[in-house]
Amino acid sequence: RLGAKRKAWEEGTWVREAALAHAQKQQARDAA
Repeated sequence: RLGAKRKAWEEGTWVREAALAHAQKQQARDAA
């Protein structure tokens, strides 16, 4: 159960990082 919780946390972190990178790309494109 603890392993599944850690896996979910890691996936959540990946999703946040991907969303953050996407948002930064969007901002860079809007500024250009």
